[in-house]
Amino acid sequence: MRNDLMKKAMALVLALVMVLGLGVTGVQAAPASRKLTFEKLDNVSADLFGSGAVIENEHEKLHADTDMVRVMIVMEGKPAMNELKGSENFTTNIDAVNYRAELQAKQEKVTADISRQALKGKKLDVVWNLTLLANAISANVRYGDIEKIEKVQGVEKVYLETVYYPQTAEPSNIVAQEMTGANVAQNSYGYYGAGTSVAVIDTGTDPDHQSFSAEGFEYALAQNAAEVGMELDEYMESLDLMDAEDIAKVLPQLNVGKRFPELTAEELYVNAKRPFNFNYVDGNLDISHDNDDMGSHGSHVAGIATANAYIPAEDGFVAAMDSALVQGVAPDAQLITMKVFGKAGGAYDSDYMAAIEDAVILGCDAANLSLGSGNPGMSRNATAEYQAILDSLTEAGIVVAMSAGNSGYWAESAYNAGFLYADDVSMQT
Repeated sequence: MRNDLMKKAMALVLALVMVLGLGVTGVQAAPASRKLTFEKLDNVSADLFGSGAVIENEHEKLHADTDMVRVMIVMEGKPAMNELKGSENFTTNIDAVNYRAELQAKQEKVTADISRQALKGKKLDVVWNLTLLANAISANVRYGDIEKIEKVQGVEKVYLETVYYPQTAEPSNIVAQEMTGANVAQNSYGYYGAGTSVAVIDTGTDPDHQSFSAEGFEYALAQNAAEVGMELDEYMESLDLMDAEDIAKVLPQLNVGKRFPELTAEELYVNAKRPFNFNYVDGNLDISHDNDDMGSHGSHVAGIATANAYIPAEDGFVAAMDSALVQGVAPDAQLITMKVFGKAGGAYDSDYMAAIEDAVILGCDAANLSLGSGNPGMSRNATAEYQAILDSLTEAGIVVAMSAGNSGYWAESAYNAGFLYADDVSMQT
């Protein structure tokens, strides 16, 4: 329907261009007695959908009052990241730990108030309680209850969460080294990522893939150890690699630990290459691609980032670049798998925000999210509160990379009304 309207709108624009072009020629050739007059009009805007007005709130047309939607209930009060600026470690700083606990307690009180005042006693279906980067409750509610929830004391703002779905395209990893310049960092300076960890927040990881084997990872570290005259155990200890003990220390502070208190660090830990693995969208330990239709994009991204420098062979190990033609930008880095696309569908804002918070608490050095969109501005749901959450990541002590857009271009966008102007940025730019 919208594609047809788009085509009609574009056809109308082209027709107007042709008419105006002919009109200009006609003006030059017209007799003196025939004059064309022009009237200046202010505040004219294009309307691609033919409704007669620019859509101010797309969601009003997308949801009925009885529809269940995922919302972010932003609370009054700053999140820990903003309140305690300068805290080097939010896991050991007692002020940070206590402050997050206070926010959690306040959120639980407001949750009870929402159930009583806005939901007629029905329990609020809470998904996540965010306290580090955001002071917010993520919950599933009826669309018609949003205005009631906003009136509850302690609630600052309620907005609809955007849901993302993975792309199906699987481009080649072979050129990743040259495209990023990682080959120079590796070959000239010896930077292979040893001692760092990368969280890939995506569709999961193929646990049986040769590029992520613990054996290949430890073989590479053994080569590093030999170069500096150290034993493997001594070298690995010097890297301070994430292990089950590290996870156990912070598990009560992790979103997964709070939501699923029965989880143990031993369950979350797999091996030295993949020390932390969890499925945030389905709430389980299945981070593979085997049991849903979300694709293997997560493994593709993980391969670009951390694919091992050596892979198993019949007689030991061989260089990955020579045999598989794939090696990660940081092949000696640990891979943290945070699956946010699964059986339950796509990732909502709070799903990946919960994962980012956990990546910060775990001490990850970097996190990657492939959340590209054909829509300028990424989301029609964006608010100042949500933008502030993303801005706070710059102070989180972690490099969070989000794709600027890789799912097409403006003309293909499903929500492109109102973005057709020079001050908007789109894939066309």
